[in-house]
Amino acid sequence: MTLNEFAKNVLFGSGLEDKLFSPPVHPVDIRSFDFLNVPSLPAREKKIQISEQKSKIPRLEQLFNEENRIITLHHFANHELMAIELFAWAILKFQDASSSIRFGLYRTLLEEQTHLKMYLSEMKKGGMELGDRPLNFIFWKQVPKMQTLEKFYAVMAVSFEGANLDFSKIYTMAFKHFGDFQKAEIMQKVYEDEIKHVRRGYHYIKKRIPNSQNEWDYYLSLIEFPFTPRRAKGYHYFPETRIQAGFSQEFAKKLEQYEDEFTGRVNSRILKEVLDLNIRVIESAD
Repeated sequence: MTLNEFAKNVLFGSGLEDKLFSPPVHPVDIRSFDFLNVPSLPAREKKIQISEQKSKIPRLEQLFNEENRIITLHHFANHELMAIELFAWAILKFQDASSSIRFGLYRTLLEEQTHLKMYLSEMKKGGMELGDRPLNFIFWKQVPKMQTLEKFYAVMAVSFEGANLDFSKIYTMAFKHFGDFQKAEIMQKVYEDEIKHVRRGYHYIKKRIPNSQNEWDYYLSLIEFPFTPRRAKGYHYFPETRIQAGFSQEFAKKLEQYEDEFTGRVNSRILKEVLDLNIRVIESAD
């Protein structure tokens, strides 16, 4: 199987079995420019179809309830499904990238599949399947703004997966707080893998910074309003996670200091009560 054939199966296959398919042997990278016009949305069967309907994640203080913890996993499972599809999209879209870069996309995709499988398994114990609640397509909405590999990594790795460094830490702590160590273990595994994913994307961008720009300004040049750096943070920011992922101290600090109209203290009381965190937070937009 070629890398393109694998990615095509993931993106154009409509069922979860297609999204979770992993090649039995390592694929080979044979380029084909037949894939330059990659669709802007994935194929999905009815059960997991994309929805415009919003489905909010339960608040941290509501996680004492098992059903709310399962709903929380459903929220994150949707993110993993989108990530799987979008990394398949990137493999097909960026035929001119080096094989090492394309296999980096492939490795990230495989790990996202592992995350989704863990979420699905734990959700099943609580009687929930993917698609039992509306599945938004917030990541897919950014496709028009990810038409170069640099922009793809700026949005997917530095921003969305970067924010997940914060969220995976927050929910590891929250699940532990409520005594659900199985779900906390899943979130810890997600966190450890996301460090690698964010580092991979950040490193790719860093190597392509023009001499006239610094890392932060180059990142800003790669994202387009209304997508802003607030998407690169959870509602609590852990700067040490970005340093671990290879960010410069300056970039991590700039991200920490970034504020826009969505910055507030909306969840600070809950973070203090549940996680013993007392900080300025970023209001989640989804």
